Amino acid sequence: MNIPGQPTARTFDSAQAVQLGLFVEMAYDMYGRSPNNPTPPPPAPFMPDYKFVGWVQMRDFVFEDGSWMFYGLLAQHTSKANEFVLAIRGTDNLTEWFDDLTSLALVPLTGWGEVGYGFNRIYQTLRIVDYAAPTALAATAPTALAATAAPARRGTFAQQVAATAKNHAALARSPELAAIEPVAAPMSIEVTGHSLGSALATLYVAENANSSDVITPLLCTFASPRVGDSAFAATFDRLGIASWRIVNELDLVPKLPFIGFTHVATEYLYTSGDLVDWSLTCWHELATYLNLLDPTQPISPQCRWTQQSPAAAKSLRVAAKLAPPVVTPVATVEKEISIPWPSGRAGTINITIKVEGTD
Repeated sequence: MNIPGQPTARTFDSAQAVQLGLFVEMAYDMYGRSPNNPTPPPPAPFMPDYKFVGWVQMRDFVFEDGSWMFYGLLAQHTSKANEFVLAIRGTDNLTEWFDDLTSLALVPLTGWGEVGYGFNRIYQTLRIVDYAAPTALAATAPTALAATAAPARRGTFAQQVAATAKNHAALARSPELAAIEPVAAPMSIEVTGHSLGSALATLYVAENANSSDVITPLLCTFASPRVGDSAFAATFDRLGIASWRIVNELDLVPKLPFIGFTHVATEYLYTSGDLVDWSLTCWHELATYLNLLDPTQPISPQCRWTQQSPAAAKSLRVAAKLAPPVVTPVATVEKEISIPWPSGRAGTINITIKVEGTD
């Protein structure tokens, strides 16, 4: 559902949104199969009409352990060499939640207003590792794909993405095609993300807008938190690109952070109602969002709504609001974070994060 008065540069297409969401789901699956591998093997077969060309990696800045983590992917259209998709997954483990929670403080982003500190710090660590494995080597040693990755490129994340895309576009452009089309089509990258990945995708679009390296025809986000203040949102909306911010009304994450933050356009609002179990996790899952857009997309098994009478469903809703389940803490992790105020302001912001495990 489109919110009246918000700008949009392209007619919303739920089928296209689902396809982009499936790229993010693929990134989650790659991470889930090999969480400690910063260059997990891409699935085979890959997304129809696309090929895998690069890993997106992030390095934790709160614990500062120096290790790289797989966070997303860059894919290239197989018949349109200059068209790409950049997909970034969301928060999946305790360390990433620590990083994410530091976004409660706003810090300046030159020319854009202010953005969440944690979002910006995570974004600054992002890099692209080019997938440049020779076909023969990949065929004979599929388990060694990580070793065939080209070194990460230098420059900002947006510059790295542009350089990687241009490299693969040139490799895919045959002499025959070059003779028929001497001038290549403009380089374009559609961008998508879920949860924290939506915030990072939004920051990428903002950074890329400062250059003319590649075109961003579309940003499609799922369950995006608010990324920055009203000045950031207004500047972003003036870019004039298509921005589809898909929201489940019951999901808490799109309502965060609460104070000082404003959403970018354009919101497309759905509600999962009784489609999935009434839990914060199920309301937020990417699979739930994809099912809202296309009922043929599967809901996660642990979130499938158990068929009950309307009266039982009503009782469940009341219980979910008034009587949350009792849990037994089994482990507590605390992390204190000191964030310096932006230049020109004295003092620091101290944040204590306490996470309790449960049975």
